[in-house]
Amino acid sequence: MWNQKISMSIGNHYSMPTPDIVKLLACIGFDGISPEWNAEVDLSPVVDAAAQHGLGLVSIHAPFGGAANMWGTDAADAAKSDLFGTLEACRRFSIPVMVVHNWIGFDYTFGDTAHGFANFGEVVEHAVKYGVKIAFENTEGDEYLYALMNHFSGNDTVGFCWDSGHELCYNHSRDLLADFGDRLLVTHLNDNLGISRYDGKTFWTDDLHLLPWDGIADWDDNIARLKRSRRLEYLNFELTTQSKPGRHDNDCYARMSLEEYFTEVYKRACRVAYRYSR
Repeated sequence: MWNQKISMSIGNHYSMPTPDIVKLLACIGFDGISPEWNAEVDLSPVVDAAAQHGLGLVSIHAPFGGAANMWGTDAADAAKSDLFGTLEACRRFSIPVMVVHNWIGFDYTFGDTAHGFANFGEVVEHAVKYGVKIAFENTEGDEYLYALMNHFSGNDTVGFCWDSGHELCYNHSRDLLADFGDRLLVTHLNDNLGISRYDGKTFWTDDLHLLPWDGIADWDDNIARLKRSRRLEYLNFELTTQSKPGRHDNDCYARMSLEEYFTEVYKRACRVAYRYSR
């Protein structure tokens, strides 16, 4: 889009090869991609496709299944290994930002942070050596996000990845951009229907990753808050055609062809980008 670049987070779960997804995104009008890192998947074909079709590499998403282990000693080495592997991909492919989850899980007690600071500190040290930024994403357990952002306050290597949908359902609409907007590095823009339980308890099936304006998010407010935050070269969208178990919210996307789906994503993204750039 003129005057504002738009990018898309992509995984490896589509019905066509991921390099073909990259080509499709370029044809539709996207300016960049944010792939996922997986130790078992060669990222080279995706990176090559991005270069061939003129798409920027905005960020890379690190594995997050072991995020809770980063706060202790048991299995921390395996969790760190995933992050180190992702950093190696950043170095190899000149990807500027690694997105990292700070926690996973909904039943927990926020406790001792010493092990977490030490483990994440090792990762940050490697990132400094490679010239890569680390963007901690708001997920469930925002106490851990605040702990890390405060601990690494003043460290230019550490910044923030704002997931607009996570804020709406996991963080009870807490205005995270008010606290970390000046350290914003990348966005995961998406929508959902908020918290579905009457008792207000959050759960992962509320994290729908709908297209903007298909949920209950206030996009006037979202865009206004983004405009008050650190200016970004790319607005990045993280969306899915797959419904959560027991739900059917995304089924309408799955019925579309990928060409139709990504075109609709691009149209919504342009609406956001136009208002962001004014």
